[in-house]
Amino acid sequence: MDETESVLIQRCQAGEKEAFEPIVRKYAGRATGAAAVLLGCPQEAQDASQEAFVRAWRHIQRFRPDAPFYPWYSAILRNICRSRLRRRSRRPTVSLPDGYALPSNDSDPVFLAEQNERRRCLFQAILALQPMFREILLMKHFQEMSYKEMAEALDIPIGTVMSRLHNARLALREALAKDES
Repeated sequence: MDETESVLIQRCQAGEKEAFEPIVRKYAGRATGAAAVLLGCPQEAQDASQEAFVRAWRHIQRFRPDAPFYPWYSAILRNICRSRLRRRSRRPTVSLPDGYALPSNDSDPVFLAEQNERRRCLFQAILALQPMFREILLMKHFQEMSYKEMAEALDIPIGTVMSRLHNARLALREALAKDES
């Protein structure tokens, strides 16, 4: 964690609400994108990430200032997303988050259509995975967390992180292969 964030956390723990705003700004986009992948719905993702920030503020005294903030916050966000998924009576519909467009300088409509279809298939395959696989892929490839950060956030050994990530990638590869058939 950088010095600025550490100071902001200490100020938050001292009760300064204004110190939490830069932290929220820093992680809001990343959090909403993560929740959108887990929930499959950008609108619900926004609500979930805001709820997680409120919870993080309420429990900021439990946070260890020497630890990185995002893995701790991410665990709160994942728990909220899991609760929302449990409450759903039906499977989530696939709706892609705006922030995950694949970059392209190509303006060819056929290329863009194919690119959008690949992206839709990828997110549909991710959403069809078991929640623990979806979660580990999200942490590694969308949130760009290190193995150590993932292990801390999930409270599991690094070896388990590596194994779970390997199995998640295999499951995703299988799901994508079925979709191509």
